[in-house]
Amino acid sequence: MNSKVDVKSKEEHGFWYDNNIDPYRGLAEIISVTLKNSLISQKISFVDVPYRHKTKKSFLKKIDDKLIQKDYSPELMTDLAGIRVITLIEADVQKVCELIQTMFNVHPADSVNKSEKLGEEKVGYRSVHFVCDVGQDREKLPEFSAYKGLCFEIQIRTALEHAWAEIEHDRGYKLGGKLPSHLNRRFKLLSGLLESADLEFNRLTEEIEEYANGLKENIANINEDFELSTIGVKTILESKYAEFISDKTQYVMSDPLSIAIKELVDFGINNLKQLDQEISSMTTQYNFSKDNTEIGFIRGIMMQLDLGRYFSKAYSNSNQKWAGIDKSEYDVLLQKYSETDIWALFNEYGIEIESID
Repeated sequence: MNSKVDVKSKEEHGFWYDNNIDPYRGLAEIISVTLKNSLISQKISFVDVPYRHKTKKSFLKKIDDKLIQKDYSPELMTDLAGIRVITLIEADVQKVCELIQTMFNVHPADSVNKSEKLGEEKVGYRSVHFVCDVGQDREKLPEFSAYKGLCFEIQIRTALEHAWAEIEHDRGYKLGGKLPSHLNRRFKLLSGLLESADLEFNRLTEEIEEYANGLKENIANINEDFELSTIGVKTILESKYAEFISDKTQYVMSDPLSIAIKELVDFGINNLKQLDQEISSMTTQYNFSKDNTEIGFIRGIMMQLDLGRYFSKAYSNSNQKWAGIDKSEYDVLLQKYSETDIWALFNEYGIEIESID
């Protein structure tokens, strides 16, 4: 008798799923897109915002598991639509949490911080879970009106937390829910290492920001102790020479400032103070274009300092060769060098002048 009741119940639950899951498919997608746009507008770094609707198999399993403990109906399920925000570092998790609470109606009783539940002495799955609905204001919008009253779950975790959770799910839970003790211990130790790495990445990011802020505050007193670094060079350019850099120009290379730093060292400029002095000297003596990329401006400074040395020391050893120079950059060189000298070097190194009238 009991088995017949169970079968019928399972069939009813399956019927409910087939007739109600479609809105949750759309809900998951629109929340993901909305979150992505908000993260970008708030300048919060993230890796991805994947989404999914609960599969029928997973839905029925959860119903069965819940019914063992208490009366449970599909209407009580809050994760039929699931969204995950994967951040780079721990500090961004908190920013995402604060953003979510301003965007949607959060259900505090159903939301949980897995890190807090672990306590101080345990390691394991860490993530923040919010159960939300779209809220009274958003549900009035045409694109959200169909989702009024429907719940969805948002999980927020760092990339390392995400990696650990995915590995645990694929290699742990699918092996029967429990690993042998000696393997489980190693698995938990690995989790602790990833948590430590997460914390260290977070600290490192904060210290980099502190270094940049300290550099800005002491920009007038830079000394030889400030070594060339991408963050240091960028801070110098943004703080003192922004008028020469255009934000409209696009890079066609990855990590251009690292390439520029290598060229600076090969040229003979070894610290931020020396770079600052040379830029100040050249921009005072010559009229530079106002439409440069950061690396283009730095290369222009070196060429203006010593064209022959730039090509023999920096350009010859560069990992990123370039074969053309803009007419406006060529005109800057003409303020110091003769056409004969310029063309002799250009011909030797295969450089052409672009945008010439």
